[in-house]
Amino acid sequence: MHLYFIHQGQLPDTEPDSAADTATLAHDWQSPLRLKDWLSGMGHSFNTSFPLAGEALPGIDDFHALVVLDGPQRLSSAAQPASPAEQQSLRLQRKLIRRTLNSNRPLLGIGLGARLIAEQMGAIVSSAVVPQRCWATLTRSNECPLGLPAEFEALMWHEEICGLPEDCELLASSEHTPVAGFSWDEGRVVALNFHPHMDAAATQDRLAHHPAPLEGNGVQSREALLEDPKRFDRQAALLDRLLVDWLNA
Repeated sequence: MHLYFIHQGQLPDTEPDSAADTATLAHDWQSPLRLKDWLSGMGHSFNTSFPLAGEALPGIDDFHALVVLDGPQRLSSAAQPASPAEQQSLRLQRKLIRRTLNSNRPLLGIGLGARLIAEQMGAIVSSAVVPQRCWATLTRSNECPLGLPAEFEALMWHEEICGLPEDCELLASSEHTPVAGFSWDEGRVVALNFHPHMDAAATQDRLAHHPAPLEGNGVQSREALLEDPKRFDRQAALLDRLLVDWLNA
């Protein structure tokens, strides 16, 4: 199977024109990370596209499955206006997501990618009352079609949440994230507003470029986020189960 990853930042070797541009560079935390390793290990191939850097997005016949990754851009009405380049990138991604939804191809979104899918399926994306930068316990919903545990811990990192689109199955929720993930079309489409693909190194990188606020019910310190390496190992096992179910849908 051949997949395409849609990145939200600039090409890794692109030099920013200004200090503000550094916020959109494709740091490690924005890459496929464990997704890429798992797919390679299972014999799948993949390409990547950086629409914010002006790269063309793939056509619907260029992939068997699509993954839309996370990024710092925000979609809610309360967000700062996007730059022209970001607006164009998001416009093209929305079009590709709609085409993929209307196809028979698997579609996975993580973070911003998940919220873009929710938006294109008619759900509202809004600012989170309690922004999340923490490990949180998620509870699987009764309607979840994927092989998730009844309760599991996941890395949460978002300032926006989304509603549950019509005709979608809720996967899991947490105290401050009512829709932590959802699926559609018997699991062919999966959207995750948490980050099972991230490892400790990517988390450190994200903290370096996007330091957590000092206060907030949903914010943990750098030490708390990184203190237990086994958390990332458990996430890796969770990701395996999710990807098997998703690609078999």
